[in-house]
Amino acid sequence: MKTTLKVFLTVLLIPVVLLSQQTEARGIEWSGDDDIANAMVWLGLNHLMNIEREKAYTFFDAAVTKDPTLFAPHVALAMLSNGDMRAHHKAEAKKLVEGKMEVSKLYVSLLDITKDTENPGDVWRSTWKKMYELAPDGSLFVNFNYARSRKDVKERIMELEKLAAKIEKSGGNNGHVHNLLGYTYYAEGDKVKAKAHLDKYMELRPNGYNSYDSMAEYYMNEGDMDNALAYYNKALNHYPGAISARNKIEEIEAKKKDKEQMDK
Repeated sequence: MKTTLKVFLTVLLIPVVLLSQQTEARGIEWSGDDDIANAMVWLGLNHLMNIEREKAYTFFDAAVTKDPTLFAPHVALAMLSNGDMRAHHKAEAKKLVEGKMEVSKLYVSLLDITKDTENPGDVWRSTWKKMYELAPDGSLFVNFNYARSRKDVKERIMELEKLAAKIEKSGGNNGHVHNLLGYTYYAEGDKVKAKAHLDKYMELRPNGYNSYDSMAEYYMNEGDMDNALAYYNKALNHYPGAISARNKIEEIEAKKKDKEQMDK
């Protein structure tokens, strides 16, 4: 059974993982000695960067259960948790990162940044910048978060487009970068580029659920509730546990019902 599960996870991992263990090890030390746990980590990372938090949490939680020596998934789990569970994962991450490289320690230090931190946004950005400078080519995860954390919008777009080109050149899937570019261009008022990037995201991630959620949000912001509802339903069809899509469907259907009653 264990052998079958290991083979299944390895095969499942090949087409979707964005990062290789060898490359990522030059940045944050995500992996350990357990191959099954490592496979779960890479799948968790894939979902995390695609804002598919529900699945990311599931894989990271399974990874630390399988290999209790892993620290990095605890950071992600802490960021996805509240209350006692956040405190638990933070404590585990701090304990397990001892003896690791500086980039790994900086990643854990992000958990110390709270709303009570002086200039938390600046501290967050400077921490990712330090991590990026220590491992600029060694970690696409660090590269992605460095790019998305840039305060200046033009710099953010430039870094994201550079990253998209780098991933494409290496033969990887850069859908998560197109997603963020879509949101960034929309916020800047360039709806044509925003739509183009979100279309590309759906093309590159047809079996995910956030690509449809992102397109749904685009249409919702445009006031096109019919298309928004259609894409939120697609997101929910791809993953019934998609909380955002489910909530938005309920919101849109309630608004439509109210409008129908007003029109009577």
